[in-house]
Amino acid sequence: MKVHWHKNIEKKYSRLILVGDVGGTNTNLGLAGEDRSQIELLLEVVFESSKVTDFTSCVRKTMETARERYPNIAFDLCCISGAGPVKDNFCALTNQTWSIDGNDIQASLGVPTLIINDFSAISYGLPLLDVHDSTKIAVLHRPDGQEVRPSGDLRGVAGPGTGLGVGFLTKEGERWRAFPSEGGHMDFADFDEDSRGFKTFIQNSIGLVPEYEMAVSGMGLKNIFYYFLEAGGLDKDDPVVQQILQLPDTEKPAQISLHGKTHPGCRRIMNLFVRIFARLTSSICCFLLPRGGFYLAGGVTSKNLDYFIEDHLFVRTFEEHCNPNIRRVLKEIPLYVVKDYSISLYGAANAALSLMV
Repeated sequence: MKVHWHKNIEKKYSRLILVGDVGGTNTNLGLAGEDRSQIELLLEVVFESSKVTDFTSCVRKTMETARERYPNIAFDLCCISGAGPVKDNFCALTNQTWSIDGNDIQASLGVPTLIINDFSAISYGLPLLDVHDSTKIAVLHRPDGQEVRPSGDLRGVAGPGTGLGVGFLTKEGERWRAFPSEGGHMDFADFDEDSRGFKTFIQNSIGLVPEYEMAVSGMGLKNIFYYFLEAGGLDKDDPVVQQILQLPDTEKPAQISLHGKTHPGCRRIMNLFVRIFARLTSSICCFLLPRGGFYLAGGVTSKNLDYFIEDHLFVRTFEEHCNPNIRRVLKEIPLYVVKDYSISLYGAANAALSLMV
């Protein structure tokens, strides 16, 4: 368990909210404060998801951590996001064997509790981000230098991490409303020789049409690596390839990314990953028309930003379309990369205030 105090509680907040972001790798819990409609992250406590057995006890530990410094602190609301479908305030996690039960948390800890999908939380976090703050957001510029300004309230987001999440939100009156989605599990669509070969490779392996998560995620980088290995795009005797092969699958993506800067085979893997992600994003944008902006989130994106922006690879692929009229529409959609790792915690706080108050 890692504890980080972002701010001391030196003023009175109108509400204190227990927040959480449960992913396949890390479980981030914390405390956020509302101050004149602004949300500030005060405390963050990080657990390894693979070591969690009782999630409610993690929330209790977070409360205890806050009370070690502020014994009389009271918690008004609790909102936890999880990587998986949510029904009846319960989330069955996609990449863990344990679940999140909001009713159990509320009964055990006495705090009104809401459970939401992880990308609903990220969606609720988008309005809190300043697209002009380069520490929080990277703008994906157009190759022709055209500045694309957001218009309207509809915004979309997709992000690869352990899995692949997709979400969107819009404004209803003065409040934002996010919509849950399992868009990362849409059928994968190939578009060139490499993507067709990859799709066939996965389909032969599982006997079913693959989903996008099998390409656009940490797991996806590992899958693309094995595809190129089988198809002859990588030399099995290459020392770098041998090094990656000897690693656990969970450690392969980071090394593929690292070696992609100098190793042609690993660079080819990263480029295919970016292009598949761009085609997925393009398809989502054709459906949603999120002129308020489409955001690329997730650790795999922000850690590999160089591959997205070099030679405008992501944007060029995103704008490729057989219909000239649709190409013009795609050029009007702002594209951003989220660099703020705490967005899910801010978003969970915003969701609590939007849905519970």
